[in-house]
Amino acid sequence: MWSRYVVLSVLLAVCGTAWAQRGQLRIQVLDSLELSGVPDVEVTWGSGQRIRTDGEGRCVVEFRNGESFTLHFARTGYRKKDRLFDQQGSNTRDELRILLVPIEFELPSVPVTRAKPEVIFQRADVHAADLLINDEGLWVLAYKHPRMLREEAEAGEEILRDVRLVLLDTLFHEVTRCSVPEEVKGLRRDPANAVLIEGTTQAFSIARMEEGGLLLVPFGLEDLRQRVLPWTDTLAEHILGTNADRVMPRFDHLAYDPRSDSANVVCTVVDTFMMQLFRSEYKYLKGPEKVVAMNLASELGVDKEVVAGYMSGFQHNLWFKPVYGPLFVVGDTLLVFDHAKARLRKFTRDFREAGSALLSYLNKIEGRDWSGKLLQDRATQKLYAIFDRNGFFWLRPIDPVTGALGDRRRITYKYPERVQVYNDAVWYIYRPQESLQKRSIYREKL
Repeated sequence: MWSRYVVLSVLLAVCGTAWAQRGQLRIQVLDSLELSGVPDVEVTWGSGQRIRTDGEGRCVVEFRNGESFTLHFARTGYRKKDRLFDQQGSNTRDELRILLVPIEFELPSVPVTRAKPEVIFQRADVHAADLLINDEGLWVLAYKHPRMLREEAEAGEEILRDVRLVLLDTLFHEVTRCSVPEEVKGLRRDPANAVLIEGTTQAFSIARMEEGGLLLVPFGLEDLRQRVLPWTDTLAEHILGTNADRVMPRFDHLAYDPRSDSANVVCTVVDTFMMQLFRSEYKYLKGPEKVVAMNLASELGVDKEVVAGYMSGFQHNLWFKPVYGPLFVVGDTLLVFDHAKARLRKFTRDFREAGSALLSYLNKIEGRDWSGKLLQDRATQKLYAIFDRNGFFWLRPIDPVTGALGDRRRITYKYPERVQVYNDAVWYIYRPQESLQKRSIYREKL
């Protein structure tokens, strides 16, 4: 029993002596510029011993008393540093501070080029003629042949034959298709952004059948042009539209409430000078024509000078231009781009005017290349003005508060067709000149 105590005492003495022969050095590594702790610095010393600093740049190095050694500090983004540690001239009770100098990395130069437009719809057997994007996907009007012989009244219109309607999903995979039973002028939309087809003898709405196919429901062209197309958007319980035609240089923006079957006039857009010329046509009518104008005015309850403007064919004058003043809904605000006054007019949801701003794209500098067209992204409600210079189109966003223009974004290819904006991307139809490629649909992110 006594011998066990002797052995235990000897072991404790040996261990105590060994522990007394070891020391500890506390280290903190700092950034030389910010004087903040540098984490994850690799510290090596002796015969391959190593440790890493913590989140504050601190670590503890153990060594044998009487030993001198070199500490090596390394971390990506900093210059390496060596420090000789000599116990004779150092106080191990103090924390050793090491300053590492940051270095700048020189990355190889990489040429930055614009991303190529994404091809959304391209077929070897058909051309893309028109497109419309809504919540259901991308609707494409595709055709094999244009109709070459047209009536005089249809001059300048693109009329297509052998037409099919194709629906692509959000990943641009074809979902379904159907043939259109007559020659077609193009796709149209209703106030709810649903797709319609305008044919040469009738119009069609589209219904999705349970088995996945498409059903074309015909209705009259007159109904399309008089009862559908004038209505462009919705706000709360109202349907928004205009009573504009391409004859009189004046029209009203209307808000129709189907619950009460009543309409409110949001505002009137009028080209004052052109309207004076329009009304002056009455004095150039011959005596019998003036009698007809007066009789029609009495029957219709309108001004005889307005009737005379229509009777004279005022719209056929070379200097005549229809008034442009589209209305767009942004949030709960109605924005009317009144070009006759060069103002962006704002209205509340209860149709009270709430200020205006200058339209900067109509001035001499900004407006010299303006194409005469405005677009709205129906997914984001952002507004864009399209500019055209030598066949290149570019878009500039319009600030709905100030009317100012944002940075421009040019469409890659020249002479794009059917340009639309949806979900922060521009969509268009393009076919390379002198190419066998069919007209295809492209998309570019804005």
